[in-house]
Amino acid sequence: MNLKSIAAFAVLALATLSMAEPTTNVDPPVTEHIDANTEIRVVAPTNTFYGTRGLPQTGSAEALGQGRLIFGLNGSFYNQQKEFARGPNKGANFFTGIGSIAYGLSRQVDAFAFITGIGSTGYNSQQASGPGTVGVGVQGTLPFSQSAPVRMGAQLTLNEGLTNNPIDSNFADGYSYFEARTGLDFIGKLIQTLVFGNEDTGFKWHFNEGVVTSTETGTDNLLLLSTGAQVNIFAAVLGAEFHTRSPIDAIEFGTDPMWITPSVQFRSAYDINLSAGADIALSGDRNDAAGTRALEPYRLFAGMTFTLDTEAGSRAEAKARAQREAREKAALRNQNSSLVMGAKEDSLARIRQKSQSDSAATAAAAKNSADSLAMARKAQRDSSASAGKAREDSLALAQSQKDLALEKSKRSDAEKQLLSTGLLLMDAVYFETNKTDISINSKPYLNIIAKMLTKYSKLQIEVSGHTDDVGNDARNLTLSQRRAESVAAYMVQAAPELRGMLSAKGYGESQPKADNKTAEGRKMNRRTELQVLNKEALKEYNP
Repeated sequence: MNLKSIAAFAVLALATLSMAEPTTNVDPPVTEHIDANTEIRVVAPTNTFYGTRGLPQTGSAEALGQGRLIFGLNGSFYNQQKEFARGPNKGANFFTGIGSIAYGLSRQVDAFAFITGIGSTGYNSQQASGPGTVGVGVQGTLPFSQSAPVRMGAQLTLNEGLTNNPIDSNFADGYSYFEARTGLDFIGKLIQTLVFGNEDTGFKWHFNEGVVTSTETGTDNLLLLSTGAQVNIFAAVLGAEFHTRSPIDAIEFGTDPMWITPSVQFRSAYDINLSAGADIALSGDRNDAAGTRALEPYRLFAGMTFTLDTEAGSRAEAKARAQREAREKAALRNQNSSLVMGAKEDSLARIRQKSQSDSAATAAAAKNSADSLAMARKAQRDSSASAGKAREDSLALAQSQKDLALEKSKRSDAEKQLLSTGLLLMDAVYFETNKTDISINSKPYLNIIAKMLTKYSKLQIEVSGHTDDVGNDARNLTLSQRRAESVAAYMVQAAPELRGMLSAKGYGESQPKADNKTAEGRKMNRRTELQVLNKEALKEYNP
């Protein structure tokens, strides 16, 4: 089986996979949820060479997300294996580097910029290395619902060539055509993406259609077509892309640049993505006198991107504020409902009282003295019954107080601390350094605390995360928020009755309990606490 047959089979397999029934529970671009209220893990998006979302050379119509910042560094290598007119000499090796930065301006608009550099060995040219191209661009995405399986957007890019040597100057040939330019290029693209599943496990199919016009002398307007399929398998993302680049006025499929790109990206827990792949040529030699060909047989590339969510802290604060407002509204609704129910009961009591009074007056006018005597005897019996009921109520109250005293005597130290002060330091909860994963040694303790809290269903409890002052303030705030959310999520998993009772908030280093200048003080400041938000409810458990 030759290379072209393998490529065709791969494209057919990916097309068949894409026909699966789409799911509609696609989560927001960078966040996975354990439940509707608790975010505990962020998955970094996959990225192109230029910092936008997608596969290395095929863009995605998904937005980065407001406040997300991407730094990227990618490099490639290929060897010139055949010599032809206006091309490099045989045996030359070429290296291309791309540095990029991208930022989510809003939920639908991203901006990006990049600069490229060129290096070579064995290249017979005075301009064998140096800067290549600098570019800026913007990408807009239509505001589709996150549950929709389709995304659509557009991208505009302006490239300014910095090199005096374009390496390949024939028919827009060469893998590194846009990284080694001498003129000004305007690139416009339409982008579509089909989304099946989510960022953890799912399938995406991207489509790019673009045109290029240039101020460089002798350069044709170009048609760009790309498609790429990616499979998300937790930390790994497998990709396969197909690309063509042709002059609009003289398209020659088969000999114009055409290649496939298998790749893999790994997403670590530290917001760093690593990628590697290869470009494999599908185009054949051109039918001209020089015998040129569009591409060398292959090019190898690798890269790394770093992801930073610059608005994680403000989003966490907004979420906590929304949760507090929701609880306050729920309490107000319950209070109003109680008032309405009380008013109805008072009205019914007055009606019953008036009815009884009217009935008694009518009976008194109609009955004789014997009836009066019967009424007196009945009143005496009622009085005796009331006295008996009062005695029963008194005994029930005494028994209730006795039961409460017995229950309080059996409370653990953790229960006593929480119910008397409204605060519990969870001193047996541990995390790995700079991680949000709960230590396995902490889970039995959390199981006990979760079971304990189910007895006090009227409490609203906040899981509070705190750090010392070592490191960046924003990083500490984000770390404390994620740790608090991890603890809350685990306790809900251990005791589902706690869903709705627990919330999570990270305070970073803002509320130290000891001096951060000492190791012991920093240890005390790295803590997780339970804090009762509705302290008035404690009175019910401590009469």
